Amino acid sequence: MSHCPPTLLRNGTVVTCLADQQQPVHFVADVLIQNGVISSISRKGERPATVPYGCRIIDATNKLICPGFVDTHRHVWEAAYKWMGDWTLMEYVAKCVMLLPPLIQKDDAYASQLLGCLEALNAGVTSVVDHCHLTTSPGVVDSMLEATRKSGIRSFFCYTRWDEFPSGSNRKAWQMQQLKDLATNGTGSDRITLGIGIDGTTEAFFTEMRDDIWPFLHEHDIDIISTHFVGSLSGIGPDAVNQFSTRGLLDRPILFVHANSLSKADCELINSSKSGISSNPEIELAMSHGDPVAMFADSQGVRVGLGVDCSSVVGSDMFSVMRFALQHQRGADHSKLAKDGKIALQLKHNTGDVFRLATIGGARAIRRENIIGSIEVGKVADILLVNTLTPSMLGAEVDPVQAIVLHATPSDISTVFVDGEIVVDKNQDSSSGVFTRVNWNDVVCRTRESTKHIRGQLENWKESENAKYAEWHKMVGFNAVPADQF
Repeated sequence: MSHCPPTLLRNGTVVTCLADQQQPVHFVADVLIQNGVISSISRKGERPATVPYGCRIIDATNKLICPGFVDTHRHVWEAAYKWMGDWTLMEYVAKCVMLLPPLIQKDDAYASQLLGCLEALNAGVTSVVDHCHLTTSPGVVDSMLEATRKSGIRSFFCYTRWDEFPSGSNRKAWQMQQLKDLATNGTGSDRITLGIGIDGTTEAFFTEMRDDIWPFLHEHDIDIISTHFVGSLSGIGPDAVNQFSTRGLLDRPILFVHANSLSKADCELINSSKSGISSNPEIELAMSHGDPVAMFADSQGVRVGLGVDCSSVVGSDMFSVMRFALQHQRGADHSKLAKDGKIALQLKHNTGDVFRLATIGGARAIRRENIIGSIEVGKVADILLVNTLTPSMLGAEVDPVQAIVLHATPSDISTVFVDGEIVVDKNQDSSSGVFTRVNWNDVVCRTRESTKHIRGQLENWKESENAKYAEWHKMVGFNAVPADQF
């Protein structure tokens, strides 16, 4: 429960999806926050709520009052390593996931995890499903959790277990013990929910899931399970939905990430198990995962959310993600018609569709739609105030949904609340930055020191990357074509 004072957001334009509607609505209202929860919404012309003693009143005139974005898939720990943008998926696996983790110590993990949480908050992401595969030591995990707590973000921390891959050490015993400790003793914050990340394709992997992991999940009532499902060309989670189903492992909902080879049969299995999909269109288009499936899956009734994935590779904001999801699907629709010599009379997919996926859709994908994802009485106060007087947002009063999806950037967000606490305040005049829980100058220094430490451990970084890529190529044997041959 939040210990922040009551807050009244007065005379703002609420933009939200409601539980019983597919398209977002907008209306002028006062929103009262008490004990971290939205306690009343008084529309213009209605009797205003009683303002409690000691209430903080914020004039939200010329502001949009929006739900915080729900990012359903992000590797938060990678935020500091922004030199990976020109890689394919296979390069990323080798040059990041295989090469980097052994070089990262506790202080490095803390620095990049904190940066990742802060860049998400700065861009209006108040809830994140953190598929954390930097589980290289108990201390590294503890450091990442400490950084997450410090930031104030709402995190679904999916602890991912590795053994031989990527660093060659047998870690499963202590990882399982740490998982049990976290499940028993908690994560140290009500805003951090323990989940699990699972990735594998072998029979041994599925046996371990059935015999060890699933009983553990049942025992501790852990219901956030994240797994990558890309497709046959990548070899990452091919036919994942069917593989889990045939082994009786869809008795608990799973969040399938990417799902680029999704079929209608997969959708039926996902729906019957109340599972969900996280679509990450920008990175999927960049790294050869395959075509994004957000709009197709949504049309099949699947619980679909959006996600950034790796902010080391692509943008860290959900505005970009919404635009990629929408415009890719529009392009696919136009191409399909063009093959038959036709053009669209109207657009099939609109901005409201992706706004929904970025907010309440993400909440539904992880079955938290009763808590987060919309501006409704009784939900936690994870809220954004978006300034409509900036150059990109003037005119937002006509159609605020279009303005948010097509024109807004993180700089248009003025205030971010999590649990009713202001965690980002861009109205304050402070040399220490816009974050209320940390000094930004300290974050900058710590991150730069960490980057210097990590890159200084290898004599020739490019040679090390290429050697690891060659090793991975030989190990997997994927059919890769050089850039000058296509």
